[in-house]
Amino acid sequence: MNQHCTFVSLIYEIHSQKKAGKKPALPMDFERTESMWMNFYGLGKFETLSFLYTECKSPEHLEEWIINRKGQDFTDEAALKFRAWQNAQESIDTNSSDYPQTLFPEQLQFWEQNGYLVIPQVVEAALCDQVKTQICQHLKLDLLRPETWYTPHPDWQGIMLQLYQNKEMEQIRYHDGVKEKFAELYQSTELIPNTEKVGYHPPETQGYTLRNGSLHWDLDLSRPIPFHIQGLVYLDDVPEERGPLQVVPGFHRHFEDWMKPFSSLDTAHQHMLATETAKPASGKKGDLVLWLNTLPHSAGRNQSDLPRFVQYVSFNKL
Repeated sequence: MNQHCTFVSLIYEIHSQKKAGKKPALPMDFERTESMWMNFYGLGKFETLSFLYTECKSPEHLEEWIINRKGQDFTDEAALKFRAWQNAQESIDTNSSDYPQTLFPEQLQFWEQNGYLVIPQVVEAALCDQVKTQICQHLKLDLLRPETWYTPHPDWQGIMLQLYQNKEMEQIRYHDGVKEKFAELYQSTELIPNTEKVGYHPPETQGYTLRNGSLHWDLDLSRPIPFHIQGLVYLDDVPEERGPLQVVPGFHRHFEDWMKPFSSLDTAHQHMLATETAKPASGKKGDLVLWLNTLPHSAGRNQSDLPRFVQYVSFNKL
């Protein structure tokens, strides 16, 4: 990783200072650059920060961890791509008019009006099954034995499973059909996939209910809110009773005005829970579900007889 050990050293130094309770002076646009670095290297944010804050002893240790996770050839190529991206920042046109146009007019109208969209059969069923199998193997689930569906695992937090590294998940992240839908709505092909996690949500029982399942935003109000599209792929059929994504349709159109009276996201969140009603975005295996970051959203309650499996997907502009 000699091509880009400088940024690896910077990441290590900044997080070492934070770990020690200090407030490091951050280079301009560091957080975005760090996010892009993770994307080029195919690293999940949670897994990377977990390693940095619990095990990492040096920049060389971080390099070794990346190579062990991704392989030497991939790591070397990622370093070259990251450096090229850094050098080309002033010349990248992320607003090109040359982007895919595959959505129907009624889909685009629905997106503009409601702020979310369920696009059918974007990902092949066989690929969905492969990722689902990976989840089951990681959690040691037997879908024929419901008693195995609830065993605690350190990577399973709420409905989120902090699993990032396998070939099939990577194929969905880089899936042409997935990228073209994001590209059309971003109106740009200059995109890179974020290394997102997967989701596992078993049925509710007397001993298991959904934690942290209320409507929310994934936002930081202390900063300007960018136009950002969130997404997931249903790895199985997700009818209304199986806990599909819940959204408040159209909320994005008045988000800014609605937020003005509130001094904090927590206060706004409590008011939103008391006043807004969500709608389920059910779908079939392989469907791609997209929603704007200003749309309140959550997972629904799984009151079916099978778990819900999803893979989260999103992109950043280069």
